[in-house]
Amino acid sequence: MEDTWGIPGPTFIVGYVIALIAIAIIAAVSRKALFRGDRNARVDDLGPQQIAYLNGGDKLAVYSSIGGLRAAGVLGTGAGKTLVQTGSVPSGVTPLDSAVHHAAGNRARTASLLDDQWVRSALDDLRAGLERRGLAVSRDTIKQARLWGWAAGALALIGVFRFFAGIANDKPVGFLFPAVGAAIFMTIVLARTKRVATTAAITGLRQLRVQHGYLAPQQSPAYATYGASGAAMGVALFGAASLYAMDPAFAAEAEIQRIAAGGLSSGSTGTAGSSCGSSSSCSGGSSCGGGSSCGGGGGCGG
Repeated sequence: MEDTWGIPGPTFIVGYVIALIAIAIIAAVSRKALFRGDRNARVDDLGPQQIAYLNGGDKLAVYSSIGGLRAAGVLGTGAGKTLVQTGSVPSGVTPLDSAVHHAAGNRARTASLLDDQWVRSALDDLRAGLERRGLAVSRDTIKQARLWGWAAGALALIGVFRFFAGIANDKPVGFLFPAVGAAIFMTIVLARTKRVATTAAITGLRQLRVQHGYLAPQQSPAYATYGASGAAMGVALFGAASLYAMDPAFAAEAEIQRIAAGGLSSGSTGTAGSSCGSSSSCSGGSSCGGGSSCGGGGGCGG
């Protein structure tokens, strides 16, 4: 019986796994360069909302603003768990603060703030400034990183065709199945890349968390002690849990989600290639590295 596609099973599976590993490694190296950012960029001169964006994206930046406005005594909650103004916006606030305070004047709910035109515009400007400084990952960069998903997807598709062709040709395909599964998994991971902060920013943020450890939720920080800027910074560095620690009743009424700072940015670090960046993690089927382990004949790669 002829080999499927004229390629012996052992030869195909070895080549397939090598291609899988090569894509994973090249993607990881490329993405590391894309997400590096400006090594000389600093985060210690950023405002709380900028830090919050790098730690958790748009939502955490809004939460940081809410925390600061609440601590300043100009934001509260009303009927239907809406946000309400309880005072005039202080002088010297950021555009995002002004936008959130304005939305509260319209009795917006926290969940709808990201859809508010003023809030959206303020967040876009905030992100653009961080991108120019080499601290935030641009959308174009994310698109470039996701291109590797096409390469992995093409390999997965070839594997699927080979799998069914091998079955039709009455060839063993046992080792090809996990290899194709690994290719599909890598395709999904690479194609769904999400990243907020550059590597340079993440390094700086770690240092800031150490410096501002007294704002951590477990320290039970108080508005009276650290004021509006401290409240905003606590949320920025340690997530919405800080807002619950400072003002649990307000946080619950405002329907603040308990997202953790750094959870989004590290989970979205977009280093998806790291989960497939070595032969040990994406070489499903590597046990069929040669003809001797495939039982001869048609081989294990169809």
